[in-house]
Amino acid sequence: YGSSIVSWFEKQYPKQNKTFEIYAIEADRHFHEDYKYRKGVKLLPFAAWVKNETLFFEINEDPIDKDVVKGRGMGRIQPVQSSTGVSDGNVDEIQGFDFAAWLKDTVSERDFVVMKMDVEGTEFNLIPRLIETGAICLIDEVFLECHYNRWQKCCPGERSSKYEKTYGQCLELYTSLRESGVLVHQWW
Repeated sequence: YGSSIVSWFEKQYPKQNKTFEIYAIEADRHFHEDYKYRKGVKLLPFAAWVKNETLFFEINEDPIDKDVVKGRGMGRIQPVQSSTGVSDGNVDEIQGFDFAAWLKDTVSERDFVVMKMDVEGTEFNLIPRLIETGAICLIDEVFLECHYNRWQKCCPGERSSKYEKTYGQCLELYTSLRESGVLVHQWW
């Protein structure tokens, strides 16, 4: 809530005395309580995904101090069947929902839809699904953080790549949105 809605969205929108319905889709249970008392924000306590199914939500830990969870809100979702061998302490089970179907059921073509998407790599699943279903036509403006294989600190003296996609693939994702008529901005 604090990092996106209050500190950014509410300062930039609404424009021209228009009001917005604000939806927060948050897979990390750690943040759900924060939305309980927020007026004007509807929390969807699920993971935006390509279909309705149970997923694993991987929580990042501090590699030096395993008792300190860092990067809350920077977890990654994975289908249950692909998450074998992961530690129970690092993973929550969460319900994923078909984001494209929800969007088509929730908004109309007359609505002005602004979306900030920071889904830790899942954008490579969600954006093609939005295009394939035509739901992308309902979105007017997207602020997209694309996650690629840049090096990150993992352990003392070591670096690892958190994501498999390349920066070039991110640029292709932005291009596909622009070709679909969506105003897309790179979010860092």
